[in-house]
Amino acid sequence: MNLLTFLLALALPTLLGWVLLLILEKNHPVLGRTERMFWALILGPTLFTLIVFLSQVLGLTKLNLFGFLIPLLLVLSLLLFVAQRTHALQVRHAKIFYAQSAPLSRFLVCLILLLSVWAGMKVLAGTYDLISVPTSWDDSFNNWNMRGKMFFFHQKLVLEIPIGNGLVQPSDGVSSYPPSVPLLKTWLSVLRGSWQEPLINGLHIIWLVGLIGSFYFALRRRLSPLLSLGGVCLLISLPLFLIQAMNPYADIFLAAHLFLAMMCVYRSAQAQELPELSTWMKLSGFAIGILLFTKNEASVLYAPLLLFLLIFIMLSKKKNNSIDAESVRKLLGTSFLIVACIGAPWILFKWFHGLSFGNAKSVSGMHIAFHPAVPGAIWYHLSHEPNWLLLPFVLPLTLLLSGKRAFRLPEGVLTVFLFAAITAQFLIFTFTPLATEAIMQTGLSRGLLHIAPIAMLLVMVLAESLLNGKHRECYC
Repeated sequence: MNLLTFLLALALPTLLGWVLLLILEKNHPVLGRTERMFWALILGPTLFTLIVFLSQVLGLTKLNLFGFLIPLLLVLSLLLFVAQRTHALQVRHAKIFYAQSAPLSRFLVCLILLLSVWAGMKVLAGTYDLISVPTSWDDSFNNWNMRGKMFFFHQKLVLEIPIGNGLVQPSDGVSSYPPSVPLLKTWLSVLRGSWQEPLINGLHIIWLVGLIGSFYFALRRRLSPLLSLGGVCLLISLPLFLIQAMNPYADIFLAAHLFLAMMCVYRSAQAQELPELSTWMKLSGFAIGILLFTKNEASVLYAPLLLFLLIFIMLSKKKNNSIDAESVRKLLGTSFLIVACIGAPWILFKWFHGLSFGNAKSVSGMHIAFHPAVPGAIWYHLSHEPNWLLLPFVLPLTLLLSGKRAFRLPEGVLTVFLFAAITAQFLIFTFTPLATEAIMQTGLSRGLLHIAPIAMLLVMVLAESLLNGKHRECYC
């Protein structure tokens, strides 16, 4: 029964995201058929929770079965009507360029297949642990699951969360996080008719599946199927990545959305023709707007950085005479408008209710001071613990060997984003009261987890360029 509920709960939200992606791509398709399904699996459910959130705060519905279904079916029907009238549904038949299969040695083929089997076994074991072990992790217990359970029993958004012994956590605590993950857990419970921990914890596996699927197809534009599969195995092999993915935390959830938003920006820099660029810019607006409804780190750090990169890309293309000034204004205007339409409701809600914009702590009014223990803790974390294996050393080595290529468009977008995000996080944890989270290796570890897929992608792309110089493409 739980499995049936799980599949039904994901089907309609995923369809919602899939149809909207088709509409955004209708003039020039840029996603493959299977790739689009992975994107929809990530973006669709989050879009669904945003719709339900709007319906709830406007007083139109409760968080019951009808309160979830009616907004979903109304918006889905509207999108299907638009897709039918604009012939966007025909986009699903389009073919996309992927890299040709390169001949590999028998040893390398066997090695990748063995790694794939081992990675699959780890994911299956982790999934069993995820749905069978009671929730005990701190943030899962008092944030993501607690809020979802409160929404389920009260049938409305609740900002003040009980923390035991008659105490209540004020609204500027965990309630400052977007309610997307708790609302999805509430939706599963409403559909099931009761709160089932195995069911609602199983939700977290979809973000891992969506992320590794999207990561695979991002690599497929440069690498053969087997080498792309090998890249997926390398990502899954990162211990902290897999541990977080197999627990009911929301950091893989954020990492999946951030990866898609970064891919849109990266492909915008890579686009040669105006129709392709236009599609990627619209997708960028959609992905960044949805990113704002994931975790606070998105609105404070990642979304502003991505928007800055979009502006830089457009100005660079104008400087190179790739596009004219009018196209720059139109494309940036459209992208930023989409971001505003999707992101504004939650930002305004936080502002009206006095919710903090930091990591469950307000970023304003923080005392700035140097914490000397932090640099040593960061170095120990990166060099003496196996959380990231060799990635902290392979990434700078790859950048060094790549030279200027790593900082030129389009790969330069990935490099600049990683450099800015890592630097910002190091500064935040070194000079603010959040230093404790770096010393205890909690907040900083999660921050690095968010960008780990992007770092791994950059390593794979630059390594391919170093080895082959250029890549071949074919229709697939």
